[in-house]
Formats: sequence, C-alpha cells, structure tokens
Amino acid sequence: MTDPGPVLIIPVYNPAPGWQEVLTDRFRQFLSATQMPFTLVLVNDGSTVPVDTQLISGELKDRFRYLSYDHNRGKGAAIKFGLSHYTSDINVFTDIDLPYTIESMAATVSELQKNSGISVGYRDQKYYADVSVFRTLLSKSLRWLNTIILGLPVNDTQCGLKAFDREVAGVICGCTTDRFLIDLELLLAVSKRNIRITPVHVSLRKDVDFSKFNSSVLLKEVFSFLTLVWKYRIR
Repeated sequence: MTDPGPVLIIPVYNPAPGWQEVLTDRFRQFLSATQMPFTLVLVNDGSTVPVDTQLISGELKDRFRYLSYDHNRGKGAAIKFGLSHYTSDINVFTDIDLPYTIESMAATVSELQKNSGISVGYRDQKYYADVSVFRTLLSKSLRWLNTIILGLPVNDTQCGLKAFDREVAGVICGCTTDRFLIDLELLLAVSKRNIRITPVHVSLRKDVDFSKFNSSVLLKEVFSFLTLVWKYRIR
C-alpha cells in the first residue's frame, strides 16, 4: 500500500465518450479549490469498452494513477481495490463525472480536516426537483429506512461523495459489499465503531445526466440491503 498524499478514488465502468476531458478539467478545478496535492486514482471496474487514459497528460500526469482488473465487480469493489493500493490521511471517493460542485467537494475535505473520521455529503430537497419520480421515490424510501430501521445519523447514505481519514479507509476495505450499497455498509460499520460522522450539505452540478436503473441490479440491491440489516442490526 502506497501513501501518495491526499487521494481521490474514482471507479470507472464503460465511461461515456469524452470522459477524459471532463475528468481532467474538473480534477484541475478541484486541485485549485483545495490547494492540496491530490492524486487521482482511477480504477477500471472491468469495463467492456476501451478506457483510454492517454489524454490525461500535461501537469496532471504526475498526479494520476491507473488501476484495472478484468471483470466487472461493482463500485464498492473498485473503491476497495483503489484503497488497497493507495491510501492516505485524506481520501475522497466520487463518480467519474465528478457530479457534485467543486465547492461541495472542497467542503467535504475541509470538514474532514476539522473533525477527522468521515465527512458525508447529503442532498436537500432541491435535489429532487431535477430527478424522475421513480428515482425520487426510491431515494426517499431508502432515506426513511435508514432513519427508522437502521438509525443512522445521516440518512442520505447514497450520496456519492465522501471524504475520510486513514482509519475509515481501513473500515471500507473490511466491508463485504461490492456494489452500490458500499456507501450504506460503510456508514453502518463506521457508526458501529463510534467513529465521527460529519454531514456536509452538497449540491449537484446543473449539467448532470442521470443513468437509468436496471431492474435486475435493483433487485440485487434490495437483497444486499436486507443482508446489511441482518448483519448490523439483527445478528
């Protein structure tokens, strides 16, 4: 395991055309906003299309690391794989298009520096103005379950922006979830260890495109949710 300084972990699976330009531009903005020497660790989660990293060059080339494995395993697996190679006192993970504003990303880092533990992005009601009825229902239902059944201090577990210290990085690597509910298991595991959780209000970029839900994947996530309830609240 290497400590390259502050780390930004980005899982990638079958990225859209032009992703390199978007990623490098927003990463450059992030470096400027934080004034910290982050290393971007891109983890190819078994993409079935070529992931060309050659366009990531110039002054960012020295701040870039690329990891890959052959078969798709999911967001959680990619994050854990990245952290198993690179971890630091300041770690962040988010999505390939950096969908949250640079100010939001910088705020999670700032709160982590003040409080240690983990800074968790959460979205307010404005988030639902730009999403489908189905996505709104799904998100609000999970938030209700997180509060009522799981008793978490932050109910917006699936906000894909989190900053955390070295201790929490170890907690993530010990999680068993490999797909989207890695965020939920992480907060359950952190809460169980009484590690500080700091909510940070975040905002999406206005140009974010939402991916469509796959029904088969959604059913698997329901099973994963029930498994986590059993593991952390019943067993």
